[in-house]
Amino acid sequence: MSKYNCFLLLFIVSVAAFVVFMVFYLKAFFGFAMHAEELSEHSYNSPFQFMAMIFTPELIISFIVTAACSLCTRVLGIVWVIKNKTVTDGEKALWVIGFIMMGFVTAIVFLILAKSRKFVE
Repeated sequence: MSKYNCFLLLFIVSVAAFVVFMVFYLKAFFGFAMHAEELSEHSYNSPFQFMAMIFTPELIISFIVTAACSLCTRVLGIVWVIKNKTVTDGEKALWVIGFIMMGFVTAIVFLILAKSRKFVE
């Protein structure tokens, strides 16, 4: 698998995991809001019971996958830009700042420009 395809795969998995995370997050949030009246009748002995109702395993797993894939795309993008000999130092600094500050947007731009600018083989 080429570097470009690896980056693209990680980016797609990151976006898909983020969508799954948002679905489970909104489901938990609206489920909590819809059943707030019923929940007020029950007394919870500890905050852990309350938190376990909101933070489901699906939500936690999708968050971990999203975070890991996003971190991998940022690190790979930074490494490949820094290793590239054709990019000037000023451009490298902008790419690194872009990947750190706005990873998602910079990853899209990187995917578009990677082949034409020879960032990856």
